Amino acid sequence: MESVPNSVVDVILEECSPSPEFEVLDVRVGPYWTVVRSSVGAGMASTMAGSFDRRAGVPVAAAGRLLDLELGALVQLLRSASVPEAALGLAAVNSLTDVNRMAVADLNAREVLKDKGRDKAVAIIGRFPFVEEIRAVSRELWVFEKGAGRRADDLGPEHVAGVLPHAEVVAISATTLINHTIEDILPFISPHAFTMMLGPSTPMMPCLFDFGIDLLCGSVIEDPPAVIKAVEQGAVTRQISGVRRVTLNKADR
Repeated sequence: MESVPNSVVDVILEECSPSPEFEVLDVRVGPYWTVVRSSVGAGMASTMAGSFDRRAGVPVAAAGRLLDLELGALVQLLRSASVPEAALGLAAVNSLTDVNRMAVADLNAREVLKDKGRDKAVAIIGRFPFVEEIRAVSRELWVFEKGAGRRADDLGPEHVAGVLPHAEVVAISATTLINHTIEDILPFISPHAFTMMLGPSTPMMPCLFDFGIDLLCGSVIEDPPAVIKAVEQGAVTRQISGVRRVTLNKADR
């Protein structure tokens, strides 16, 4: 596994050191979502298979043997330069998060962003289905995307340094943890901006607040069998039942 240096990932992994008695119970890698079920819980992350260059080798070195790995080894895959391996690592991290011990709220990230972004300059890192809803209420909207879903008016990574500091509200896709672009984004966010991380891949971990993030908008898997069945059959987000949207606010820390 080729490793990518990443201080945000380092902190996540320092906070998430599974006990040796925790077990890996199931691992499913679907075309869109990856699920890891441990003896603690279940977590998911975007597979992002389209971001992997097949000329670089195999996407998951231990494919076929993942259930033989210790949970700690699976978690460490978050460091991997292979995006599908890093997705496995983040799903394993999310399987260890006990939101029942946190002051989480059942809020929809889209509604939060519409409220916070009203009449403001908004930057969204990653193209989400609700982008046009945010455009309708914001004063100005910039969407940054470098993946296959990029539209003609989306901005690439080369525009981050020049545009992002002007945003009053910033929404960051949690996939930036998987493709290791988070470190290229955080230094350019204004300290006065309201910053949120969103998407089912989001780790509900308060340590992320130390990097200037104000709100975490993620999900909790409440029905692992239903989620696993949907994921392995190619479901996209809106087709997956058994998942509850939750938010964790820095102000409630």
